[in-house]
Amino acid sequence: MDQGIAGLVGAAVGGLIGVAGTLGAARLTGKDQRRNQHEYWRRQQRRDAYSQLVMQASEALRLGTNAQDAFEARDPSSAALSEQFSEVVHRLGEAESLVALEGPEEASNEAGELITELYTWANSLNFAVATREGQVSLPSEWSVSLSELVDHRDRSHEAVATFTVHCRRLLDS
Repeated sequence: MDQGIAGLVGAAVGGLIGVAGTLGAARLTGKDQRRNQHEYWRRQQRRDAYSQLVMQASEALRLGTNAQDAFEARDPSSAALSEQFSEVVHRLGEAESLVALEGPEEASNEAGELITELYTWANSLNFAVATREGQVSLPSEWSVSLSELVDHRDRSHEAVATFTVHCRRLLDS
């Protein structure tokens, strides 16, 4: 084979290898970029779901604290405030569903515990207000003490803090 033809064949083969390598690298880069974009989008969806639940739960904590303070002070507005608190807590289900949908399971479980604590506190406070106002008359062993209400409030605050820290860790990983 003539040296010129061998050089042309070598250049053509080298060019094909170069083109194939470039196309392969571009394909891998595109896959990595799509995967990175999808991971970023998922993290943003999770962040939005987590923050929505935290904001709504924080509003519930504020309302619950106001209602409980009014109850402790025997303020007549305690019934209305307690009802507002209960309504906000019941609306947390939608935000909890978003966390369950976006996951992971650990975040969903923490959200469930948070909602359970807030429901328990809201229901206990409503029951205590109704008992004090004579709307409910049950045996004294079924009554809700002020110390129990304080415990429910504290556990609710802890549940929001725990959920927030847990979600921050999930978003950082």
